[in-house]
Amino acid sequence: MPKGLPPPTPDRRWRAAVILAITGVAVAAAAFGGWWYARESPPHHGPIVLISIDTLRADRLPAYGYTRVQTPALDALAADGVVFERAYSHSPQTLPAHASILTGRLPFEHGVRDNVGYALAENERTLAELLRNRGFSTGAAVSSYVLRPDTGIAQGFTSYDAELPASAPESSVGAVQRDGAMTLEAAERWLTSQNGHRAFLFLHLYEPHKPYAPPTRFAHYDPYDGEIAYADEIVGRFVQTLKSRDLYDAATIVVLSDHGEGLGDHGEQEHGLFLYEESVHVPLIVKQPDSAGAGRRVTAPVQHIDIVPTVLDLVRAPIPDGLRGRSLRDVLESRDATLREQGIYAEAFYSRLHFGWSELYSLTDSRYRYIKAPREELYDLQQDARE
Repeated sequence: MPKGLPPPTPDRRWRAAVILAITGVAVAAAAFGGWWYARESPPHHGPIVLISIDTLRADRLPAYGYTRVQTPALDALAADGVVFERAYSHSPQTLPAHASILTGRLPFEHGVRDNVGYALAENERTLAELLRNRGFSTGAAVSSYVLRPDTGIAQGFTSYDAELPASAPESSVGAVQRDGAMTLEAAERWLTSQNGHRAFLFLHLYEPHKPYAPPTRFAHYDPYDGEIAYADEIVGRFVQTLKSRDLYDAATIVVLSDHGEGLGDHGEQEHGLFLYEESVHVPLIVKQPDSAGAGRRVTAPVQHIDIVPTVLDLVRAPIPDGLRGRSLRDVLESRDATLREQGIYAEAFYSRLHFGWSELYSLTDSRYRYIKAPREELYDLQQDARE
């Protein structure tokens, strides 16, 4: 014992023993919990792919009952996966919506309220960062200037391909884009360069965003539907790439849209102003490894901020505290599972920021939608689906 220190008393020895015992129990419990969580299901060995088809209304897909366009690739993914019939966006604009998809946080939490003048803060943790911390390689290929790297949306991606063709200086932000086939090539180059199967890929297609200019082979469709058919063709090519590399069966594929399109409903041709069904109801299809849950449909309302906790839960990664979204893993894995009711928030700031009009807020549940506007609106979606 060092000189000058009194010998430990029995009481001090007892307290030290108790502290060591408690510490040992805590460490053992944590180790057992980690072992049990890992034991619950085998680790994820396939790629995770997030495909965002910009401006795609759910009700313009055959998987959701539409009959005026053919989408064989998305139909096949729906047959191999789980279709969420009522998935909702939190913003009818590309950048705020994708910020919510990739952070699991609402617009007033991550701070991105519009396509212009906002950027995701560096302290925001994205799904790409969280997966990279779990040993996944992370790559993205996007089709729109709105998702350029300096918006902060590229955080966590080791590779983020946003090479866009030259455009006229007077072009609007939303009009600067590249053909989805070129974006697909960039995504496939990155995927081919990965040696392991633990990869996270974000593929963003700007079809069917306006201007609607589908290839001539789809000219027999309405222009918006023609762009949907072209986006579907691109998705089909990507699925074939996964199959040719023996990655499809083990892959988790999430297909969604950031928001919808007005198409004249409620007087809005495009998107950004309103929060009605045509703007915020989006498709969501989740294909799991070995097509678990194939063909199942979930009718409970879900939302963009459910994506981050769901993907993390599927790969058995810890879910950050404070996320408002829910993991959808239980309903993906069990037909009998249910989701707790949760009001779904959305906002539209375009009119406030660009015209000085009022912004809008909405709250949607399994039956009603409330819209906070200068004149408040409340809709019973079961009785008045067209609001």
